[in-house]
Amino acid sequence: MLQIKDKNYISEGLARKVYFHPDNNDLCVKIGKPEIDTHHLYKEINYLEKIKSKDRSKFAYPFFAEYLGEIETNLGTGFIYELVKDELSQNISLTLRHYLEMNKSSISDTQIEEGLQRLKEQMISHKIFVGDLRARNICVKLLKNNAIELVVIDGIGHRDFFPFADWFHYFAKKKVERRFVKANLHSLSAQRNLIKRLRASGETIV
Repeated sequence: MLQIKDKNYISEGLARKVYFHPDNNDLCVKIGKPEIDTHHLYKEINYLEKIKSKDRSKFAYPFFAEYLGEIETNLGTGFIYELVKDELSQNISLTLRHYLEMNKSSISDTQIEEGLQRLKEQMISHKIFVGDLRARNICVKLLKNNAIELVVIDGIGHRDFFPFADWFHYFAKKKVERRFVKANLHSLSAQRNLIKRLRASGETIV
């Protein structure tokens, strides 16, 4: 059984807490909060298992964090993922939400807009969908050449009863584009305004 301690804590979302893997700093372990139904936790896991057959070498870049399996911990069942890190510093990559809330950012809006467009194109091309598309679920990975890659770290999957988007490019494109608009990620000003509204309403996790 893997022993996870308070010092391993990284962050948390609405459903799970995230910890450094105590034996490997390149991995993280996500553990469901006690009040969250187990069925909810497995929605993403089941989808990630479903898309394991996709050839990641054909991706323009790895645009979602790789899932590496389950493990029993002292805090309950854990789910192991790769940890997204900036290339030079090897620090954990900050989320898109962090960069959009900065007064002065080292990354330009143009870079972020281009990164979002590239992310969208990858999702459409490989028919991989994000049900909970939010700025806090996307890491901005800083590369050695000062470029960036946007990597989804949570919320992967969809619940379509008739998964036409899994089979046809037309439906995949429509689905992804709708999701970006619904998430206010079609415009950085719209996304910033959404974050401000959530902050003002008292949301602690946005």
